[in-house]
Amino acid sequence: MKKLALLAILLIHGVAVSSFGQTPRLTLDDVLNTEDERSEPGVLSPDGRCLAVADHGRIQLLPTDGAAPRTLGNTPAASELAWSPDSKRLAFIAEGDVWTISVQPSTVPAQPLRLTHDPAGPGDPRGATDHHPQWNPRSAWIVYQSGRKGFNELYVVSSNAQHENLLAATEVYTGNDVIARNAADHGDIVSSDRFAPAPAWSPDGKRLAFTERSRQFFSGKLKLLDFNAQTGTAAAQPRDLYITSNDAGGAWAVASGAWSPDSSTLALVLQQSGWDKIWLLSAAGGPPRPLTTGSSEDENPVYSPDGKWIVFASNRDLPEEQHLWLVPSTGGVPHRLTGQGGVEGHPQWSPDSRLIYFSQSTALRAQATFVASVTGAGSAHPLRPLAPSVYQQLGIRPVVAHFHSSDGLPIAGILFKPAHLVAGRRYPTVIWAHGGPEGQETLTLSPWSLFLAQQGYVVLEVNFRGSTGYGERFRNSNVQDSGGGEIRDIAAAVDYLVRAGIADPRRVAVAGGSHGGTIVANAVTKLPNTFAAGIEMYGVVDRALYLEYTNRNSRIRWEIKMGGTPAQKPAVYRQANILPDVARIKTPILLLHGEEDPQVPPQESAEFAAALRQHGKVFFYKTYPHEGHGFRQRDHRKDAYERELAFLRQYLS
Repeated sequence: MKKLALLAILLIHGVAVSSFGQTPRLTLDDVLNTEDERSEPGVLSPDGRCLAVADHGRIQLLPTDGAAPRTLGNTPAASELAWSPDSKRLAFIAEGDVWTISVQPSTVPAQPLRLTHDPAGPGDPRGATDHHPQWNPRSAWIVYQSGRKGFNELYVVSSNAQHENLLAATEVYTGNDVIARNAADHGDIVSSDRFAPAPAWSPDGKRLAFTERSRQFFSGKLKLLDFNAQTGTAAAQPRDLYITSNDAGGAWAVASGAWSPDSSTLALVLQQSGWDKIWLLSAAGGPPRPLTTGSSEDENPVYSPDGKWIVFASNRDLPEEQHLWLVPSTGGVPHRLTGQGGVEGHPQWSPDSRLIYFSQSTALRAQATFVASVTGAGSAHPLRPLAPSVYQQLGIRPVVAHFHSSDGLPIAGILFKPAHLVAGRRYPTVIWAHGGPEGQETLTLSPWSLFLAQQGYVVLEVNFRGSTGYGERFRNSNVQDSGGGEIRDIAAAVDYLVRAGIADPRRVAVAGGSHGGTIVANAVTKLPNTFAAGIEMYGVVDRALYLEYTNRNSRIRWEIKMGGTPAQKPAVYRQANILPDVARIKTPILLLHGEEDPQVPPQESAEFAAALRQHGKVFFYKTYPHEGHGFRQRDHRKDAYERELAFLRQYLS
């Protein structure tokens, strides 16, 4: 550990010098600053005059006519912004509660009003407070989700903070038994519930759509609640509008959908065809009908205010990109709206249905807000002039790489190569595994991979089986096979780069966090002669142990993915447990974990470190106080990056 710490100190002073003597422009502070600057997408006001953005916790208003931005003062760290129907106020989440603030220009700074005073509930802190405020379109009520009791409930609060009512609760469990639902007596709750109702008001303000999840209906029941705006209460018990078929991998769940302007129809995403597609569902009930088809993932449908169009985001041109498409709400052939590269999303219509505001990120530029006309092809342009991106100056061009796993399954990933690659030279290489496993590496900005490529490393971000973006079959091809085919995909990634003549087979590392850390632990155990270094961050090494300590939602999801409990599927869990096989490991390991992780319990890394120590393996173990799943504090992130760099320098040099 002392040797690694010394290398980290040397690296801090020499971080601007690459392993090939070049002087790169990108620094660790650039990477950290990019992470700090990432904010929620802007929220368009109902009158179309302004976008509100939560930037470093402050609320910034961006006029759509190009006028100078304005920052609202005197607000606590804000997130999850929502406009009032008259565009005069914003609701937001701060300090775990719901607040509002006026956005009207004034010589006296507006003072925020705290609407709720809810203590944090037990269990997973990510869902233990208030979230998702949404203003009723026709009244002064604000619906929000609260985890104050340790499970999700929907409340409404009046915008003057005078009245608050419970609307609905998701099913609540002690162990596997339902003990209450939509009721005041919830009994003794022994574990937290992070199932998100994701409420959505109908435009007429009379109904609320939300999704309820339970062990039995894990992919969700879409429910509809009739709302009495006079009393701020449910007019009747919520009714089931649509019950989805459960996903075999436990990952997919129906969202509450987007309402048509006349409040008659919901556009929602279903995977009934094996792909995420847009379906239309009558609020009166009945079966949904498909709006889009094909072998691609269609997401985030939004009706135009005039009801004629639905805009949605899709990867139908390239699985590793996402663009905006338009389809008539009555059905028809979709056409692509935007011609930009990278990843586009979060579409929002102008009130006159002529413009669409959206977010866009490319492989070399951070997220920015763009606007496009629905009538002019290629009309998309940034809402504000784009500042120069340091990443565009590196001479590195990330590309999509394609190869096949050992069983013939096509695999893709994002490949980063050092600038001025020398033909015939083999480079130190990092295989990066994403989290999830339901995640995907796309052609969007990846500062850390760009930094490593600038330092002289080849980096391949692998979309192994289990990743999203390639259909339900691919996403669920790791069901009851954790630690199996996905590790063969990682081995195939190494083989692909070695055969391409750019990776040095003696200097390959595997790295990742969350499920990526799980991949690392399995890879160094099951491929003991492949990797010269392994960076394992907050990953799972024993899935049965994980089930004992993780939150309830994750426990249910992984029991589904594994095909049952450890007692029911001992062989499946044995394959996912590397602790009995630690003696096989030859790879030095850097092990990092947050001490208050509610997702992957810190016990995972503690058990791994103990086993590595018992078998005399080379490893370096560091935990971070007051950190959850991943590292949020800047000093901790910087320390982790410095350790990773020093570790790679030591074992891939």
